[in-house]
Formats: sequence, C-alpha cells, structure tokens
Amino acid sequence: MTKKTKIFLHVTKTAGGTLKSALEKTSLNIGFAYGRQNIEDISRSDASNYDLIYGHLIFGIHEEFNLEPNYICFLRHPVERTISHYYHLRNVDKGPVGERIRKSADIEDFFMNHHHWEFSNLMTKIVSGVGNKPVEDTQAVLNTAIAHIDAHFVFVGLQEFFPYSIYKLSDTLGEELHAATNVNIGSYDFNSIPRHVIERIESLNTSDLELYRHCINRFL
Repeated sequence: MTKKTKIFLHVTKTAGGTLKSALEKTSLNIGFAYGRQNIEDISRSDASNYDLIYGHLIFGIHEEFNLEPNYICFLRHPVERTISHYYHLRNVDKGPVGERIRKSADIEDFFMNHHHWEFSNLMTKIVSGVGNKPVEDTQAVLNTAIAHIDAHFVFVGLQEFFPYSIYKLSDTLGEELHAATNVNIGSYDFNSIPRHVIERIESLNTSDLELYRHCINRFL
C-alpha cells in the first residue's frame, strides 16, 4: 500500500504542545510548518517524503503541498478552548492581539464589548478552510467542515478524552506515542467566569459546538 502523507492541523489550545513533544520522540519523518517560511520550504521539497506535516494550518493546504487531502486534528470543547485561548493571549502573547486584549478590563469586558476572530467558531473555520476570511453563511461553512471531516480526516482526537485519543492516534500513525497526561489546560478558574459571559461564548461558537458533537459521535 502506498504511504500517504498526513497533515496534522494544530488548532490552538488543543494540547498541541504536548502532541508536538510526543511526535518528536517517534521515528516519523515530520515536517513542522509554523510560519510562512516553513510552509514554503516544505512546498519546494517533495512533501510526499514526509510521514506527517504538523503546524498551524487550515484545510486546503494539501493543494499547496501537492498532496492528497489526508488530515488529522485534535478538537476541544469550544467553550473551554475559547476561554483557555483568551487567557493564553492575554497573559503570554507579546504581539498586537495580546496588547489589544490586555486593554480590556477583564474577560467579561472583552467578550461583552470586543471581538477577535479566533474566539468565534475557530475550529469550524480551520476545518472548513475558511480561516480568517469573513463568514457570510455560517451554516454553509459548518456543513463544509462536517463534509471535510467525513471525507478527508483519518482521525480526530478530543482533548477531553486525551489518553484514549492518543491510543487511537498511535494506531493511525503506526507509532506508539508517549504523551504526558497532564495536558496544560490553562491557569484560570472556570467557576469565576460569570454565567452571562459563558452564554456569550457559547453564542459565538454554535458551529464549533455542532462540529465537536459530530466528531464525538464519529471518533469515540
């Protein structure tokens, strides 16, 4: 059987650092694609020589790599992912996004009065291939994301079921992965976030909630 290069879409705040460390310890030939220069370097080479290409990528990158669509990703409950992502950017990010977020008083002020595209259906945008482009028809984008999952994803892991997902991913890759079980989920107190802020985050991520439920039914 001909080997098919797999493309691992690293969705922010879905155990990506833990997964990257586990993958680096395998014998797999991995192309890490973080940033435009990495992507161009892989594109100029024969990408099919890699077992896996891993990075902050979106669906459709297989065309640039001249590969068949053969994808993997990990997802996380959208509310938990969004909150963790917010605190990561607020506490760690040194760029303009982090600076803008720190101008808000707190998480309540930000989600009730401000906006950042990565906090609204990010997983659906990545899996559908829309990325950071404006979305006019959210249902159509969700339908596209689900169609991509069903047709082109050989595996989707779920952070909330991390040990089991690692076990299944090992089968998918043909390599036994050894990953830390204490995944960094962020240093925040979920119970301290006001209910109306949680509801606001839910309303921003209705497509991601549907996509997450679909993947639970398909891959658990």
